[in-house]
Amino acid sequence: MGMNVEGIVIFDLKSGIPLYSRLDNSMDSSLFSSFVAAIGHFSRDLKLGTLASFTTEEKIIFLATRANTITALITPTRKEFQEANAFANELGKQFEEEYYIPGCLQPEEYSSFNAVADEFLRKLRNPFISNVARFIHEKYGGSIAIKPRLMKDNGSEGTVDMLVNLGIRYDDDYDPRGNGKGTQDIYADAYIFCKVNEGRMTRGEIMEFIDSLDGFGVRSMKKDNLEFIPYFPTRAVIVARDYTDPVFDYLAKLPREENTVYVDGSHIFAGRRIKHASKDTRCLVDLYRWHENEEPEKIEF
Repeated sequence: MGMNVEGIVIFDLKSGIPLYSRLDNSMDSSLFSSFVAAIGHFSRDLKLGTLASFTTEEKIIFLATRANTITALITPTRKEFQEANAFANELGKQFEEEYYIPGCLQPEEYSSFNAVADEFLRKLRNPFISNVARFIHEKYGGSIAIKPRLMKDNGSEGTVDMLVNLGIRYDDDYDPRGNGKGTQDIYADAYIFCKVNEGRMTRGEIMEFIDSLDGFGVRSMKKDNLEFIPYFPTRAVIVARDYTDPVFDYLAKLPREENTVYVDGSHIFAGRRIKHASKDTRCLVDLYRWHENEEPEKIEF
């Protein structure tokens, strides 16, 4: 992707006077001259070396300092910088809300903030995952967990890329004494499993994901017996920038309801005695193609 350069300004290093400018949108080079020159002198006077770039609310200015001149390239603020600035503001807000900052500072008292900082860094270092999580939350609601560790039937643990918790809901005949049922106690109407790939997703990846839908769950005590209750989600959401052609051939063979394919969940009851569970369980499958600056495209079947 090329750089969108909106302006070139070359300043005299000593005076800060613009010697040459080529700007789009009638941008006034004099508005930048004193600021850029001051930054250059400040960096040199404090022996901090050459300042490579700085940002304003709307622009990023890249600087190259030579013996007699400073050359500035002016570009729009990129989305990553805007998000980083928003994250920084939110991080500072959370710190100030969590801690009292006395006159006599004790930095060691703030080490418990590491957990919050780690979560913010994870979002910054993988913006694709964070952006997909934001889209899924806006589309389906609920709370998002990224790479949660879930229990398998054999007692080991595994992960899904994202888990959406839509909240527990109960049937009308639910009785907390055990005479009714909570939907989440049987299978996870309250959950959505998500598979995410920043590149091109293959048929093998999707097959493995579909096969894992009934592979996670929770152990529950039922009349002195410890039973494994599968988390068979109500929906599976798959997001990738692109897909190989065999993906569509595979998904097209699944049963469908109108324009949405689904996974038949009746097999999860084979060999399991789960009362009140409907054998008409279905997990709808939504497939999206991710676009960087547009709404994700839902692929219909």
